[in-house]
Amino acid sequence: MQEGSARKILVAVTGGIAAYKAPGVIRRLRESGCEVKVAATDAAFRFIPEETLAIAAGGYVHTDRTWWEHSGRVEHVSLARWADLVLIAPATADSLARAAVGLGDDLVSATVLAGAKKVLWAPAMNPEMWQNPATVRNVETLRSWGHEFVGPDSGLMASTEELPGFGRLADETGIVSAARGFLLRGG
Repeated sequence: MQEGSARKILVAVTGGIAAYKAPGVIRRLRESGCEVKVAATDAAFRFIPEETLAIAAGGYVHTDRTWWEHSGRVEHVSLARWADLVLIAPATADSLARAAVGLGDDLVSATVLAGAKKVLWAPAMNPEMWQNPATVRNVETLRSWGHEFVGPDSGLMASTEELPGFGRLADETGIVSAARGFLLRGG
């Protein structure tokens, strides 16, 4: 990707406490010249208001309530075709599991399933959840399909609990750098 060339990124926000960091990631992507759309699960709105995501995105948020477009097309197919990259940030253990087994009953998981060109996961969860054999298996499955990961990092969690191991959402700069790098590889 040449400097200054806009790439289209769908930022998908899932229902973890780290969702409060999503607006910073969205703003940094836009500042770096990317065209950004945002989708969010209903669970994400337990942690961050839809309006906050919309302001960061500079447009409305795609949700389960907007699944059908006015044209009659389904949004998950349109979003998967539109995006050069789908970035799930934060990615919860639930969102990883849903994708790894092919569930598509919400807009975010259906968009990943509908043929997203490139998928980048930014996991954020309790370290025990990240190390759980089910999560490890799901990550391995997604990697085998060509999906990539940025983080998680170690450090103080949102709950102020500092557990040994990784689980903290990667920082905004790292996520943006990973997204831009993934877009550079292979077009």
